[in-house]
Amino acid sequence: MKVTTNRPAAVLTMAAVALSAISITPLAAQTLVKTEKVGANIYQPVVNQKDGSVFISSAGTSMVYKLDPTTLKAVDSISTPESAPMGLGISQNTQTLYTTNSRTGLVVAIHIPTGKKTLIEADGEGRAPREIRVDETRDLVYASSVRGRGLWVIDAKTNKFLKFYGDLGNAITGHYIDEQNNIIYATAMGDNEVVVVDGATGKVLKKFPAHGERPTNVHHDAKGNRLFVANQTTENITVLDAETGALIKAIPTAAGALGVNHDPQRDRIYVANRHGRTVNVIDGTSLEIIKTFEIGALPNTVAINHQTGDVYVTNKEAVSERGENAPEPVPAPNADSVSLIKL
Repeated sequence: MKVTTNRPAAVLTMAAVALSAISITPLAAQTLVKTEKVGANIYQPVVNQKDGSVFISSAGTSMVYKLDPTTLKAVDSISTPESAPMGLGISQNTQTLYTTNSRTGLVVAIHIPTGKKTLIEADGEGRAPREIRVDETRDLVYASSVRGRGLWVIDAKTNKFLKFYGDLGNAITGHYIDEQNNIIYATAMGDNEVVVVDGATGKVLKKFPAHGERPTNVHHDAKGNRLFVANQTTENITVLDAETGALIKAIPTAAGALGVNHDPQRDRIYVANRHGRTVNVIDGTSLEIIKTFEIGALPNTVAINHQTGDVYVTNKEAVSERGENAPEPVPAPNADSVSLIKL
């Protein structure tokens, strides 16, 4: 509708205010909608971006559960008795789930339409797979190996182990792929470093400090060429220049900052603070925390529906600390659950 110049100024002012309110409300209205118990000893969620369905890994039941994205109720399950699922990833291209188990040393590929499972093993040095990331451009799957100090490389079309990128650093926990430049950013938790790896060769291009202690997971922001690194011991997210490694900002979050994800369309960063039992929402431009949700359990990992902006968080149970005189854990009423955060 065209606005003409003979309209009263008051009308134009009221219209501008209304439009302003409409434009900011969606981003300001993030709400913890619900938390639903499912499975046992659950670890990680993923979203199938093709239909919005949510899958979670449950090591305690040796199942991958498919959840209704609105009610969070389990609508289907896939049994994986060969290797209890911990880490979970998805190839959107091939519609295949990938689970990891650091104890059995297996990656299990599950074709969603048929339920067909393929057990994938690496060579000896690549044991203990943890995190799964998929390069959709090249149809490659990467699994981080904590004890193996490197990354598995798997063909997403054939589900065959291709090679192992070793000697990347001490305790390679998390990683993220810059698909445009075929670069992998990995957290070397034991070295407090971020390792930059050539995806084609496995060669280490550079290393730089994570500017935090026990960096466990990392996310790459393609538009801003930034890295968001979750540091458990220093209880923060460090924002780094992905090219130089320079520290842009360290954002205090809460104890055990573990899971991190970024919604590029809405420029929101989500952080799961495992021991703090909270989830932070951070504005990607100002790098300020704009909301904190109390979960009532130990938030572990974050997945995002990029179409709707819905956020799914898996919450673990409290466990006893190590040591003879370690105190009993504080009960977590929402343990083994999934939380839904909506705009």
